[in-house]
Amino acid sequence: MKKIFLILGFLIAFVFMGLNVTARANQLHTITFEKNNESYNIILDTDSISKVSRKVLSDNEIVLQLSGITSSDTVNALYKGAGTIDNLIIENAGFNKLKVYVSAPNIKSSSVIMNPADGAQTLVGESFPVDKAIWTFFVLAVLGVVAKRAIKRTNEDNSLLIKKDIKDREIALYRQYRKSMDEGTSLSPKNPNMQNILKKIDRKIDERLSLLTK
Repeated sequence: MKKIFLILGFLIAFVFMGLNVTARANQLHTITFEKNNESYNIILDTDSISKVSRKVLSDNEIVLQLSGITSSDTVNALYKGAGTIDNLIIENAGFNKLKVYVSAPNIKSSSVIMNPADGAQTLVGESFPVDKAIWTFFVLAVLGVVAKRAIKRTNEDNSLLIKKDIKDREIALYRQYRKSMDEGTSLSPKNPNMQNILKKIDRKIDERLSLLTK
């Protein structure tokens, strides 16, 4: 059981190491507004992918909520054919959380694109973080295997304890029986047929004890 706990401890430490790696510093550096046919493309230049959710306040106002990210000392705003942006506010919403308020005509129909320095552009809401899904599946699979082995080992240990308890009791009874025979008490049979029967019983007991020791 000690080995199992050591393995579990190692896995937990391994998971936290992986989380620390994936939780490296991530900052928002630039917000670019591009005019498209119907609305705008809002491009967020960051160090790596972060979670983004969009809340529509009205046809002309939205709020982008970013998690796992902070703002750089200076967040640049670039406008490419999007001179109708009325208002842009970046707010610190807590630990590694940002809120971006944008006001512009028909901004509710805009597309939000994440442009990480360590990867390709991702259209928010149409992608799934495959790397995180694979990591989560791997960790859960390993923990499942360890838990299964721990349960099996526990059941085996319990079975061995029960078997040992039965063996000890049968050995005690067998010794008491042999002692009574050797001392020539009233339990000692005189009839040869009865002696043969007791010998067979002795053999059965020996076989039983040998099975218990395996």
